Amino acid sequence: MLAGCREKAPAPVATPPAPAPALQPTAGRSDAACAAPFEAAGAREKLRAAKGELRIGVMAGLKDADDDNVAFLKRVVAELQQRGAEVLLADGDLGDNSDEQETLLGVLTDSGLPVIAAAGNREVRSDLDAAEAELRKKGARIVDLSHVRLVELGDASVVGLPGAFERRQIHADGACVYVQKDVDAVANALDRAPPPVLLVAAVPPRGQDANALDASEGQNVGDPRLVPLLRKAPFGVFGQVWEAGGRAVDGAGARVAPAVPSDRLYLNPGAADHTPWPMSDGRTVAGQAALLTIRGRKASWEPVRPAEEKK
Repeated sequence: MLAGCREKAPAPVATPPAPAPALQPTAGRSDAACAAPFEAAGAREKLRAAKGELRIGVMAGLKDADDDNVAFLKRVVAELQQRGAEVLLADGDLGDNSDEQETLLGVLTDSGLPVIAAAGNREVRSDLDAAEAELRKKGARIVDLSHVRLVELGDASVVGLPGAFERRQIHADGACVYVQKDVDAVANALDRAPPPVLLVAAVPPRGQDANALDASEGQNVGDPRLVPLLRKAPFGVFGQVWEAGGRAVDGAGARVAPAVPSDRLYLNPGAADHTPWPMSDGRTVAGQAALLTIRGRKASWEPVRPAEEKK
C-alpha cells in the first residue's frame, strides 16, 4: 500500500480561490440550528477539570476522505497525542457530505480524545448532525459548537462561532451563515465565560497586513465584526484562509513565534488536508496542524506535522 502511494504522480498543488471583492457581512435572521442560543438547554458542557495546563490539538480543513488523506490525518493525530494533546479541535472544512464527515471526524474520535467541532462554509448542518450522531453511537465524545456554544475545559473556556459570515462564501445549500445577532451573542458570552477564554470561529477576524490570519492574494478577507471580540477573548483559533495558515499573531497583529508564551495569541493552524497548498509567503505546504498550550493566562503554540513529512 505504501509503495503504491509512493509510485503515484505528485499531487497537484491546490490553487486558492481568488477572494471575492468587498465581502460584506450577511444580514438576516439567526438560525438556531447553526448557532443555538447560549441560554438553551445543553448549550454549555464541561469536558475537563482544571489541571494547571491545557494542550489542545488544533486541526482544520480536513476536507477529503480518500485513503491517502485519511492515512495522513491519522499520522497527524498520532503526532498530536505524542505531544500531549488532551482535546482535539476541528475548525471548519470537515467534509462535503455526511459519509465524508463521519470518516474524517472518525479519525479524530478514534484517538479516544474528546473532539470539539466547528462547521465552516461547506458543511450542510443536517449532514454534519447525522455524521456526529453515528460517531456518538460508536462511543465518540464529540461536541459541536453550533449546539454546545460554551465548552469548559478547566484551564480555559471555548466559545464558538461556526459558519461563514457572507453567503457568497458558502459551498453548499444548507451550510451555516452567522449574522450580527450571533456576533452580539458571542460578545455577551465572552464577558460571562470563565477565563481565560478561547474564541473559535471558522473564519478569521479582518486583519490589516500580510502577517494577518486572513491574508490572501494581497488582501485581508476576514470578518471585521470579529475584531472587537478579540478584546474580550485573549486566545483564538480561526481557519478557512488556508494560505495564511501555520501562524499565530498577538493582540497587535505581530507574529508570535512557536513555543513563545503570549498573553494574547490567535492561531490559524492551516489546512490539515494533505493536498499541497500555496501559502501567502511563497511556500507550498501539504497538510499541517498545531498544538495550542494554555498555562494560566498565557498561551503558546507549535506547528505539527508528522516526522516523515517534515523531512
